[in-house]
Amino acid sequence: MTFGEIREFDFYPFYVRLRGIKMPVPLSGVDTLIMSGRIDATPYPSTMARAIPGGYVRLPYGLALGPEALDLMLVSSVQPSSISSLGIIKGYEFILHLLEDVLREKFGVNVKSLRISVFSDLVPGVDAYLLYGDIALRIDGDSFRYTYNMARAYYEVMGKPVDIAFWIAREDRAGDVESQVGNSLAYWMLRRDEFLLRYANGRKIPFETLYSHAEALLFRVYD
Repeated sequence: MTFGEIREFDFYPFYVRLRGIKMPVPLSGVDTLIMSGRIDATPYPSTMARAIPGGYVRLPYGLALGPEALDLMLVSSVQPSSISSLGIIKGYEFILHLLEDVLREKFGVNVKSLRISVFSDLVPGVDAYLLYGDIALRIDGDSFRYTYNMARAYYEVMGKPVDIAFWIAREDRAGDVESQVGNSLAYWMLRRDEFLLRYANGRKIPFETLYSHAEALLFRVYD
């Protein structure tokens, strides 16, 4: 069985096991692999919920960020209402679609009027960035004049956690996959502190930051 994965904190890239080899795959490549029949199950961005590929079904498990999650941030050198250029780290473009209404209603930012740039890392000359994943956990907020927790902002505006992704699987493998994903999440929760410490040391992120963030993650079961 071939799986796509989301690491515990960093949504990008997907990791796909093909013939025993673990390969990073950008979001733009996931559909191609699915349509070619090379993935049995994978997490799928919530922004694409209406476009599940034929032959696949949605599983009950997914990933959502509660209001205290720390890895979804807006950082800016100017007041939000004055933002004219917005940077998004490569691989996170789907985040902009999730947050468009929140940016408009809470911060007065009209996404359609912005100059959007996609980068592999932060670069000068951009008013603000939407950050998701490890980079948001590692960022020095003091280097920006304005820093906002977008998971909390989303909850305040929308009244619910931010749905990031859900699992899909081939119809003929859905039962097996669902049990495996459930077992995997149970194992992660059982040994969470051990995994958090290893991740913190490997990524140079304070353990306390990771622990607080992990408490806000929702591996939710959908109806």
